[in-house]
Amino acid sequence: VWSHDRQEGYLTLRNLPQLRNQQLQLWIFDAERDERYPVDGGVFDATAGEVVIPIRAAVPVRRAALFALTVEPVGGVVVSARERIVWTAKPG
Repeated sequence: VWSHDRQEGYLTLRNLPQLRNQQLQLWIFDAERDERYPVDGGVFDATAGEVVIPIRAAVPVRRAALFALTVEPVGGVVVSARERIVWTAKPG
């Protein structure tokens, strides 16, 4: 769920991959920005079962086109190499 007006949302995930010394990072691809630089939506740890993750965009998102999760080093990265994309979804 993403609210353009509030610039925030929530992501419900199940059965996340178990990670060691890594975290998941959410990216928001903005149709009005260069796709090489998606907006950071937050970094979080993978947990078993179902988890609800708050989405907080680091900068304003004009038109969310795609959400993606990548596996990154602890603390996340400024620009992802996108070597390990584990999930994508279009806003609905």
